[in-house]
Amino acid sequence: MFNDGIYKCIACGKCFSVTISNAGYPGGKERESINCPWCGAENGSEVTSGIITTRKVITGNGDNQ
Repeated sequence: MFNDGIYKCIACGKCFSVTISNAGYPGGKERESINCPWCGAENGSEVTSGIITTRKVITGNGDNQ
């Protein structure tokens, strides 16, 4: 997994971006889910002490796939 990237949802097929910001809490790593902002389906997880943010991806012509 990358710290910044575009994913395609395994449930709805729509694209979304994932950003993991490093909060840097010592010893505070936990498994965080990566949820699709379109349908809420879990698309994997990452062990991090940071914050996982997902955003809908919409192209200039209004497509999201």
